[in-house]
Amino acid sequence: MQHAIELSPASAFEPQAGVMDESYAHMRNVSAALKFRLRARAQIVSRAWKRHGGGKAPYVLDLGAAEGRTLVEIARQVGHGTYTGIELDSGLLAAAQPLPKGIQLIQGNVCQLPEGLVERSFDLAALLAVLEHLPNPASALSEARRVLRRGGLLVATCPNPFWDRVAGRLGLVRGDHHVQQLDLASLSNLVADAAFEIIEARRFMWAPLAVLPYLRLPVNVKTAAAIDALVRRVPLLNKLCVNAYVVARKPRT
Repeated sequence: MQHAIELSPASAFEPQAGVMDESYAHMRNVSAALKFRLRARAQIVSRAWKRHGGGKAPYVLDLGAAEGRTLVEIARQVGHGTYTGIELDSGLLAAAQPLPKGIQLIQGNVCQLPEGLVERSFDLAALLAVLEHLPNPASALSEARRVLRRGGLLVATCPNPFWDRVAGRLGLVRGDHHVQQLDLASLSNLVADAAFEIIEARRFMWAPLAVLPYLRLPVNVKTAAAIDALVRRVPLLNKLCVNAYVVARKPRT
């Protein structure tokens, strides 16, 4: 185990609207709901790689990695590979637990990635519940495309704004610092406009199940994904999903 974290001088990065802080890392340590959410998002990434990836040990980039918990879960689900997370907030990076071998966190801005990341070097880039936090989400997608190899995969997720408002009124979520209102259609448009080829565009995390972890009732993420697949066949039920995801590919030519 290692603390593979590269921190830049504090003055190198100015605070930005939409950026979470170290309190988010604390909440992900204690909140069953947040743990469920990160595992569900990691599962979207791992399944995308297993369905559409190259069948090799991948180089994975997690943009907006927070304290690295989701990246560690992605690595656990995908298996052997090299995993790099980019996070702007130094407090979140400092809150990271010791990281397994092959996983590193680097301080950086997802809209202007560190120069040390070689262009066209990653097999998969993830933007998990990140784009809604950015004043200019298109710039992050452009950077992801730049550092992906030809044919590399992008996985992006976002919460549905309607269900976010409902959850906020019920006191289930607070302080998420969203500066964009994205849904499946607008997320898909952003990804397509960034010159990616969309492979999958779907809703996930069915509300009647997603609320259970807030009530401290455990939900298995594989079971949740199976139920998502069932309700996807019924448009009215599918609208009760609280998140959306897009899997896309950087063109091979």
